Amino acid sequence: MKGVESVENVKSVNGMKGSRAYDVIVVGAGPAGLYSTRLLEKRFNVLVLEEDKEIGKPIQCSGLVSKNLDNFVKVDGDCIENEIKGAIFHSKNSEFRLEKSASIARVIDRNRFDSSLARGLKSNILTGTMVTGIEIGEDGVKVKAEPGGKEFVSRMVLGCDGPNSIVRNHFGVRPAEIIRGLIAITKEKDSSGLVELWFDKELLDDGFFWKIPRGESVEYGMLSKDADFAKLEKFFTPKLKGKSYERRAGMIPIGIQKTYFPRTLLVGDSACQVKPWSGGGVVYGMICAGIASDVVSKAFGSKDFSEDFLKQYEDRWKKEIGRSITMGLMFREFLKDIDNQGIEKIFDKIKKKGIDNLNMDFPFASFQ
Repeated sequence: MKGVESVENVKSVNGMKGSRAYDVIVVGAGPAGLYSTRLLEKRFNVLVLEEDKEIGKPIQCSGLVSKNLDNFVKVDGDCIENEIKGAIFHSKNSEFRLEKSASIARVIDRNRFDSSLARGLKSNILTGTMVTGIEIGEDGVKVKAEPGGKEFVSRMVLGCDGPNSIVRNHFGVRPAEIIRGLIAITKEKDSSGLVELWFDKELLDDGFFWKIPRGESVEYGMLSKDADFAKLEKFFTPKLKGKSYERRAGMIPIGIQKTYFPRTLLVGDSACQVKPWSGGGVVYGMICAGIASDVVSKAFGSKDFSEDFLKQYEDRWKKEIGRSITMGLMFREFLKDIDNQGIEKIFDKIKKKGIDNLNMDFPFASFQ
């Protein structure tokens, strides 16, 4: 590993002792963490720590992902539940449809997809291992974990541990806002290929309801700071009210926050690298994982792990997706303030642009 300061098979990093020392410790085995590991392990000795016992479980989010995902990984066929060609938008008083002949997105099984990202990795992945704290020293990082009071040391750490990130919390950083996404999955067959979205300010002040055909099942959901299953059931009566269904719930961090610290980078949900209008973050997390991997390599090459050096990571990811997140935050605040008449005006603008000019991950690029 030319140009890389490897610590493989060493039990300390300049006096910081642990059960074993690594170049990089990745905290969190979601898409951002696993893709970061895929890129980093080509040059570095990487350890992945995941608090859940099984990668991909529990499932806390939807599986609707744009085909931009193909720019980063090949999605295995057994992960794909349905192909999406468009959407039907509903307001209180109107609706319209945008549809293409070819698919623009996929519904994927997140358990299978996340598991597929772990297959083939050479790095050590410890599941059922909850990080409880980190210590940043002058010469390395110590990561503490349970059960067993384990301690690991490394040169750097990547916090890819989601909306309640232990790594992020160590530095006293908090998202500007946390909203909730709730999902109910029923055993209905639906391969229609059209997502449906409902906006009604009298029902949800800051979000929307949705329906996603998953082929062998149907997903009903809602996104809002005030989301709860009673509201979801009421809106989708008679599909949900009094019926049995699979429940999923997740917290979504919203905002722009600091993502670099001494020997530390935050990637994915822990860094609020999500779309403020939908809560999706798989593609954004992979974009930022690629940038993080490159900056980590440069840090090892220059032997500079300082906060000042690592600032380039944030500068670069903001250049890639920062404008989209900022515009999304502005749209979210705008959505809070407008009434149903304002929703109709937004619908008119979307209809004029058409689906050919809209990108699920970068929709505001077409509204310049």
